[in-house]
Amino acid sequence: MTAGIEAAEAEWERGDPAVRRIRRGVDARTALALDAAALALRAELARRLGPSFSRADLYRQYVESDGWGREVVRRALEPLSVPTAVTPLVDAAFGHVASFARDRG
Repeated sequence: MTAGIEAAEAEWERGDPAVRRIRRGVDARTALALDAAALALRAELARRLGPSFSRADLYRQYVESDGWGREVVRRALEPLSVPTAVTPLVDAAFGHVASFARDRG
């Protein structure tokens, strides 16, 4: 395993707790929008990765996710804006999907 994948996996593990902290500080409407953004990110990852993928495949998508991940979150949250949620949502989505990698130990 490369150092890049290990570092990314550490970031992904911090995603869910960060999203939970953000959700505690928002109203019900925003919490639902955050949930929708999380689902949209997972769906986009599934589309990009296909049914069988490795951790390296997932890492490549993560490296490229700054642009498309932000766009997915922006669309899912419209008309709301929660800029502090983007990175945690992306990390959490990758963390969730990582459990399905064919080479997950």
